[in-house]
Amino acid sequence: MRKQAFMLSVLGLACVALGFQSVRIGWLLVWLGADFLILSVAYLTRSHRVFGKRSNGTLPLWSWCLFMPYFAYSSLVWNLVRLIVSEPALNHVSNTLIVGRRLIDTEVPGDIANYVDLTSEFPETNRARQFAGYLNFPLLDAGAPDPEILQATIASLKPGRTFVHCAQGHGRTGLFALALLFTTRAVASVDEGMKVLQSVRPGIRLNAEQRRCIDAFARLASQRGESL
Repeated sequence: MRKQAFMLSVLGLACVALGFQSVRIGWLLVWLGADFLILSVAYLTRSHRVFGKRSNGTLPLWSWCLFMPYFAYSSLVWNLVRLIVSEPALNHVSNTLIVGRRLIDTEVPGDIANYVDLTSEFPETNRARQFAGYLNFPLLDAGAPDPEILQATIASLKPGRTFVHCAQGHGRTGLFALALLFTTRAVASVDEGMKVLQSVRPGIRLNAEQRRCIDAFARLASQRGESL
């Protein structure tokens, strides 16, 4: 996650420098730059809960006050991608697994036993939070959790159909879905699992950090005698 930390620190310093040179919106640029710098530290320390997202999918008032410029920026980017890119909002991997991006209320499917929200930077929609099986497992964008925590989270899921999403349904979603496929013995290797996921959602990709996480997850499962 050092790459993300470096990029955010550069963006943060640039925004702060521009802010001190601007008269009208200088304060806003400095505020946004400070948000980027805080996040760069969060990436370095793997602080996935930096935004304070609650287990019910909402963000606390202090987070809105501190990160408002960043939230506005993230929301703008997310909505532009949602409107411009032709990728489906969600894709069915199997009868029991659906993967996708963060949904709007009208896109939320029914009959879901587990609604897994991997975003740390967005509040969840009202309809999604009404599911008894709603689960927020916050991860920073492009980040990866501790493999043992990932294993425990998957073990807590209820039997039935599971929907997994992050912001765009690629990195974090792919990582969690792969781990779930391993746990249910639907695939026997990381490469096989990637082929399965990419066959329905080609945009799914794992960065180096996420690949190390899923490889470690597989080793843990093997040590515990689970057939992958």
